[in-house]
Amino acid sequence: MKTYIRVLALLSCLGLTISEVVIAQSVSVDNIADAVKPIIVTATRYGVSSNDVLADYGYIGPEEIARAVQSSLPELLQQQRGVQIQTYGGSGGLASVYLRGSANNQALVLIDGVRTESSTLGGAVWSTIPVALIDHIEIIFGPQSTFYGADALGGVIQIFTKKGEGPTQFSASSGYGSYGTTINNASISGSTDDANKIRYSLGVSQENSAGFNTVASNNPSYKRYPNSSSAYTREGFMSQLSQDWGVGQEFGLKVLATRDSYQYPGYSGVYRVPEMNQQVGNLFVGSIYSKNQITKNWQSLLQISNSTNNAQSITSAANDPINTPQNDFLWQNDIRLGDDILQVLGERRIQYVNANYSKSVTGLSNNTSLYTSRTTDSVAASYQLKRGVNLLTAALRNDVISNYGSQTTGSVAYGYFFTKELRANINYGTGFRAPTFNDLYYPGYGNPNVQPETNKNVEGGLHYEGKIYDLHAVVYQNQIQNLIIALPCNYQSSGYCPTNFAKTRITGGSFGANARLEALTLRTSYDLMNAINAGTGLQLPYRAKNTANIGADYRFVKSDLGVNLTLAGVRYANASNTQAMGGYALMNLYASHELTPEWSVFAKWNNVFNAQYQLSYGYLTPGSNVFVGLRYSGK
Repeated sequence: MKTYIRVLALLSCLGLTISEVVIAQSVSVDNIADAVKPIIVTATRYGVSSNDVLADYGYIGPEEIARAVQSSLPELLQQQRGVQIQTYGGSGGLASVYLRGSANNQALVLIDGVRTESSTLGGAVWSTIPVALIDHIEIIFGPQSTFYGADALGGVIQIFTKKGEGPTQFSASSGYGSYGTTINNASISGSTDDANKIRYSLGVSQENSAGFNTVASNNPSYKRYPNSSSAYTREGFMSQLSQDWGVGQEFGLKVLATRDSYQYPGYSGVYRVPEMNQQVGNLFVGSIYSKNQITKNWQSLLQISNSTNNAQSITSAANDPINTPQNDFLWQNDIRLGDDILQVLGERRIQYVNANYSKSVTGLSNNTSLYTSRTTDSVAASYQLKRGVNLLTAALRNDVISNYGSQTTGSVAYGYFFTKELRANINYGTGFRAPTFNDLYYPGYGNPNVQPETNKNVEGGLHYEGKIYDLHAVVYQNQIQNLIIALPCNYQSSGYCPTNFAKTRITGGSFGANARLEALTLRTSYDLMNAINAGTGLQLPYRAKNTANIGADYRFVKSDLGVNLTLAGVRYANASNTQAMGGYALMNLYASHELTPEWSVFAKWNNVFNAQYQLSYGYLTPGSNVFVGLRYSGK
């Protein structure tokens, strides 16, 4: 309750400050430079102005990402409206991201249009995605299965790497900070200026950290686990190359390859001693595409892509590799009919799992292996109708998954523009999440008869996006059925198996405001959410009812200063709501100064007040930590 009161008080103070500053502006709006309004791709699978996006969305631009040094991707996302996270210590380890209360495996993560989830665990493996290689991020809330198929119950997060444009640009940075952390990255990008333009972009990144002790005194295994730091290393490489070979004709390829290795505490059942185990993860995302303007009103996209997650947990008892590649073949067609747009697409996705399991891990009498695959064939269509101040989008999709039959999802969204800047919208959509390979086949546990989760989501919003400030207010309800949970069963050696049993109901409101006042930018958001098990009425684990973010950035002549405050209320670590986890407040500071037009120094101070909090029960989070570095950007 105290955290809730502090959140409201801080938001009220900031809101008054914004109002006073805006009212004090005596200059004409026409004399203020237009605010940057991003083109959003993820909401409809083709680029539209943010003013015309009917789904609730979030956008993280390049400048905000540049300020996120010594922050993991989940920590960056946590500073956005509608996002909560769960981690097990440092930025190199296991993490989950919850969009409006939906689970980590109920939100789809794309990198440059390619799905990246683990086919065995479900959801993204966040530790394998370096922040330094990201250009910008789009977040679309609510079920998006009608556009993307399985696993988009709670929304879609799409990560974009940099696409080259203009004269050759070089950039590099290097820094050192707390916990023996070093982060280095470099990139080059640009394009030729002839008729058959060639665009290119190349980037590399490297991180090392000695880490910190992640085991808290309330951890049930506190006396069994080692009192040692959890170190990590992370390397990444990205590249984009494309060529225009005619008007509206583009052919290109994109690649992202990363490796993450981190230590985590454990106990050796073989030697009866504490030990530091190691988890190694590799991510590869690659695609080849062809964009073709077939006619004046018909644009086609052909894309062939592969994403592969490799994981290996190294302990004294096991060293089991898991390889989960998936191939995707997409043909998307966007056809303009006057002011309307018809989209028709066909898609085939083939998922594989190649895994070895030691008997010490599964509890079975022998080592086992799993080699299997499944295919999803999809067709989808959407229609965007624009008539004066009315905007309507309707979509329908059918996914046929081998061994499951057909899953049909639909959505409809309507927007009304009171003015060019002010609009209201109402959305309804359905979605589904397919069982993972672990749900189906994990030795001694899997249930091949478990069915997909499904959901129904309705939301309404009011949005104002002007040159000086923008305001967003959204209310929603998301009901998820056939939730897959582990229940006792008598036909598996573990005694448990995945079962379609629980139902969840997530209701809430999400509110945001931003103001751009010449050199000063202000941001604030507040989320009130009730995520419960519909059968018990109890709160879902690791979901806070109240969260908020407050941020400000100020630009001097050659210097930037920034502050961000993240607040979260009480959460529970278990389904019975008996393990309460206190709320917390995090303040981060950022500063940079130009030494020359090309060279600058920067510094980041995370968790300024050294807040002691946990994002997973029994695991510590970083204390107050600093990072300083040098950056170069020039032609």
